[in-house]
Amino acid sequence: MKRTLIGAVIALLAWAAIMLAMPFVGPSGRQVAVVGDTGKALRTIADAGGRVVAVRKNAVIAVANDDGGFVWRLYRNGAPLVIEGRIAAACFPVAKP
Repeated sequence: MKRTLIGAVIALLAWAAIMLAMPFVGPSGRQVAVVGDTGKALRTIADAGGRVVAVRKNAVIAVANDDGGFVWRLYRNGAPLVIEGRIAAACFPVAKP
C-alpha cells in the first residue's frame, strides 16, 4: 500500500512538472492556457502580445502573436500559472456568457 502511494505521488509530481514545462518547449505559436481569473488572464494575454483562442472556466487559451518569449512575458505580466493549452482545453469546461 505504501509503495503504491509513493508511486502515485511520484507520477502526479512528474505530470505537474511536464505540464509546467511544456509551454516553454516546442514550436512557436503553440497554444498555452493562462489559469486563474478570466478577466485578469485576458488582460495579461493582451499585455504580453498574445491572441485569445478560447475562454474556458478559470482558464484562457492563447497563442503568441510573435515567436519569442511569450510564456515569460505572461508570467512577467502577472499570470499566476501557464500550462500547455491543448491539454488544458480538455480539463477546463467552456465558459458560459
